[in-house]
Amino acid sequence: MPQEMSFAQALTEARQIIVQQSNRIKADLDRIKALQETTATQTATLAENDRQLRQKTTELETAGEQVKTISAKLEEANKAKEQCEAVIDRQGQRLTQMQDSIANLEKQLAEQAQRAEQAHRELDAIRGQVPTQEDTDALAALTSLLSAKKGAPIQNKTPDIMPMPQDTAVAA
Repeated sequence: MPQEMSFAQALTEARQIIVQQSNRIKADLDRIKALQETTATQTATLAENDRQLRQKTTELETAGEQVKTISAKLEEANKAKEQCEAVIDRQGQRLTQMQDSIANLEKQLAEQAQRAEQAHRELDAIRGQVPTQEDTDALAALTSLLSAKKGAPIQNKTPDIMPMPQDTAVAA
């Protein structure tokens, strides 16, 4: 026969069941509190992360605008650089042309200096052949002496050759 339970046993058993249920409820309550704390912490973390995300988004937008501004400035600087290089290239070409012109002028100057030197040498050679004022005076004196000895008056005639003036400057 099944053993019948006494009232005291049933009460003890019910009490044990209630205690077990109470313990389970407390454990569940503790887990719920822990989950609520975790949820509150995660909610706070999510809110902070959301705030940081909005801040980073704003910073990225600002950085994007700065990149656009810097890119525009860089493009302007590159255009200016290209223009400067073109100016420098033109000036370099002009400088090369001027250097060529200077070289040609120096060559012409050297040639003219040689011609001038040759002309001075020829002038000096011709001066050596032309009678000086002393030679002309001596010739006139000699002519007058000869005419006085012959007894015939001879007109004091000077030669048709004009003496060259003595150049006191030294040839360059």
